[in-house]
Amino acid sequence: MSGIDWNSGGQAPFNRLGLNAAVGDIPLSRIGAASGTLRVNLRWSGPEEAGGRGRPFRRRIEPAMGAGGAAGPKVDLDLGCLYQFTDGQRGVVQAAGQRNGDFARPPYIRLDRDDRTGSSTGENLFVNMDHSGHFQRVLIFVLLAGGSDDLTKVGATLTLYPSSGPALSLNLDRQSTSKARSCAAVMIQRGGAEFALRTESKFFPGYQSEIDAAYGWGLHWAPGPGKVRI
Repeated sequence: MSGIDWNSGGQAPFNRLGLNAAVGDIPLSRIGAASGTLRVNLRWSGPEEAGGRGRPFRRRIEPAMGAGGAAGPKVDLDLGCLYQFTDGQRGVVQAAGQRNGDFARPPYIRLDRDDRTGSSTGENLFVNMDHSGHFQRVLIFVLLAGGSDDLTKVGATLTLYPSSGPALSLNLDRQSTSKARSCAAVMIQRGGAEFALRTESKFFPGYQSEIDAAYGWGLHWAPGPGKVRI
């Protein structure tokens, strides 16, 4: 599609507002996201730790050196979404299985690429809100694909860029002793003629099948992370 920068990264000259679960539902019309392109960007920095004098801070830890001086595995996250249309059609957009979607045709959502290195541009989903009449709900999720054993410790940030209005950022971290491999981050859901955005920030020890079960999506997942039979 012309006019869409499929390689656009996480930096943009917008004001940023923080998202959290306590905010509740936010009408998309209020934040300039009811039409045009809604870009969802995922970036991460790498393994992190907390410390300091009673007040947590985070710093990046360099990759461990393996045999021969080679760097250890880099953190790899995957961005994707579950979608449901008003006619009941359901599916997933994700890198696994090369289900990258389509911007101009159903599902009107496209994943730009699978970033396996944690680059400055990260990964981007482009949601075509000009075709939002087809959408019932869209759930944005993030998966840990490698390089760490806990999604909440890798400095991941999800940022939504509406066609107008401020960017909306969500830090994917939490204070918990349990480890997470996936996160249901943000839900976009129809309520009558209006759409609203709700911060979920729900973490799971497993992968998409656990998110599906929690939200009643009803897809048929094969064994292994990310494999789906639709």
